[in-house]
Amino acid sequence: MIHMDDQLKTLQSWINESNYTVAVTGAGVSVTAGIPDMQHMNIVSTLQMMSETILKAAPGRYYKGVYKGFLKAVYENGPTETHRKLAQLESVGKLQGIITTNIDCLHSIAGSENVAEIQGSFAKNTCLSCGKQYDDPYLWSHGNCPKCPECGGSLSVYPVRHRVGLYQPDVIRAREWISRAELVLVIGTNGPYGGVYYDYIRPSARIVQINPRSTAFDSATSLNIREQSDIVFKAIQ
Repeated sequence: MIHMDDQLKTLQSWINESNYTVAVTGAGVSVTAGIPDMQHMNIVSTLQMMSETILKAAPGRYYKGVYKGFLKAVYENGPTETHRKLAQLESVGKLQGIITTNIDCLHSIAGSENVAEIQGSFAKNTCLSCGKQYDDPYLWSHGNCPKCPECGGSLSVYPVRHRVGLYQPDVIRAREWISRAELVLVIGTNGPYGGVYYDYIRPSARIVQINPRSTAFDSATSLNIREQSDIVFKAIQ
């Protein structure tokens, strides 16, 4: 078994050598901010968070529930070391894009600019009255449900309106980025989302998985680091 120090040296060298690197992230990058993954979510709170009916009928109740169950951790605890380090890698030209299934906006809050949120997020909002769209990761950080500046209608986030369906503009960006990648960092995610992005990885690309648990990516990786991502990225320059 390869010692983790040697794995980290290999990862660092591959990041340094790569001309085009893409990160794919899942719930595992946000758990240290106190945001539970799907296996540990309170099902009642999750259903309330995804209820546009409650949002329309009782916005105060909706916000209280979604803040306690989700947004408090986002705005008070995040971003994590992983989010911050990925933003830093992008800023120095060593990371060209992030593909994420997370809806917490923490990559953007950390400072990353090239983020494809393939299932939408709390940054992607639509007015329920006039249909105007607003993209802002801080819209839900002000203590109440945001209202449309144009008409005063309630705003609803993409994952609520579409039941966590695919956000096609970001799916298109994800496919374009990953088809160019020399190095793919798969971080804290369990499923490959085949036709969404995984099938677009070119055969010559190196795939590195960072996850303490076994996943569907195990057999496809060039390097498998069995560790929580914050610990790994604290060691990466």
